[in-house]
Amino acid sequence: MHRRYALVPAMATLIGAGLGTSTSAQVDVTFGEATNLGPIINSASGEGSPTISADGLELYFGSDRPDGFGGSDLWVSTRPSTDAEWGAPENLGPVVNTATSESTPSISADGLALYFSDWGDPRPGGQGSVDLWATTRASKGDAWGEPVNLGPTVNGEGYEVTPEISANGLELYFESERPGGLGLDDLYVSTRPSTDAEWGAPVNLGPAINGELWEHCPTISTDGLTLLFDLDIPGNLMMVERPTLDATWGEPVSLGNEHSDHYAADLSADGSTLYFTSDREGGEGDSDIWQVAIIPA
Repeated sequence: MHRRYALVPAMATLIGAGLGTSTSAQVDVTFGEATNLGPIINSASGEGSPTISADGLELYFGSDRPDGFGGSDLWVSTRPSTDAEWGAPENLGPVVNTATSESTPSISADGLALYFSDWGDPRPGGQGSVDLWATTRASKGDAWGEPVNLGPTVNGEGYEVTPEISANGLELYFESERPGGLGLDDLYVSTRPSTDAEWGAPVNLGPAINGELWEHCPTISTDGLTLLFDLDIPGNLMMVERPTLDATWGEPVSLGNEHSDHYAADLSADGSTLYFTSDREGGEGDSDIWQVAIIPA
């Protein structure tokens, strides 16, 4: 069964390869039926926080499945083409994964940097209870290098988690409980003038987005004009837009989800598919990775 929602104009940017702005008050979008990625990806344990590469050929995620190195590890599944089946997941290995926990990955648009958090247990060399880290590789055929902590400018004494790197590599969104926030967890962004520059001090996204509850798991569209995030009310996947990259974010709207059990989503580069985590019935384990098509009306 398809579900149809009436969404604000920003969704036209979110869903289409054509990134024009709609002049209508609403845009009709059809969500296809959500499908589980199946037993090759999902196990009897827990999989979650998927991030899809820009070419659609790599799917990174966190999992506590057996044969890992810690409580939760980072894994990747690959496929030869976007219409092929996903291959068996491979652990990113002991250089990236430790005896603690690694999760919530975000892959850069060029596929050469992977951001993640040491969710659950801090790995050695961190700043707080949960930190943001990055690992890089010289080419897509190379192994991932030793992860680097993003340092005290980005990471505080509490926790920073669920990083999301923008397609241009100049914005890093994440959630944090750092002092000075507006609620239990807020969304922040750190920026840099170039991809080889240091990250600047994080900026709270402000009261239009952050409130008294938890805002978490940000996902940014390829053009940088639409932000999705979870609001810790059952079923609330939120969307907010801005007209230009240097403009202020507008007022968030709920996508009107029927389920309270999907979260930690990621968009394909063309905006046609939403990958998400869910513990809904019909899965393989404690939590699974699912996908749903986003179809322009």
